[in-house]
Amino acid sequence: MICANCRGENPAGVTACVHCGRELLSATSAPTQASDNLVATVIPYKNMPALIAYYLGVFSVIPCIGLPLGIAAVVLGIMGIRRAAAHPESKGKVHAWVGIIAGGLFALIYLALAILLLMGPILAAMLHRGD
Repeated sequence: MICANCRGENPAGVTACVHCGRELLSATSAPTQASDNLVATVIPYKNMPALIAYYLGVFSVIPCIGLPLGIAAVVLGIMGIRRAAAHPESKGKVHAWVGIIAGGLFALIYLALAILLLMGPILAAMLHRGD
């Protein structure tokens, strides 16, 4: 069998190229490879940081837990983008970006609200003392 990656000749029965180590595709595995690639595009199960970042970013909309979920979504989203860049077959860039944007946005909103809640009584006391 000839390797599609390095064009090297391989003996029959091997599943990986003896020259470059890439998985050899047989005629029967090609359709499953295409459907597997389609599923990986919709659900990037080969890029877990991107997938987890996506869900954390979506769930960061929940009050009280939005700040830690948002921070985790940003961190995992960055890891997911790095993984997708290093291993393009793992997919998941869009999921990682959704996690970064949604997680970052809601983390900033909840952080601003927490600061306002903490600073509110201090500002009110300062204004009241000035009367």
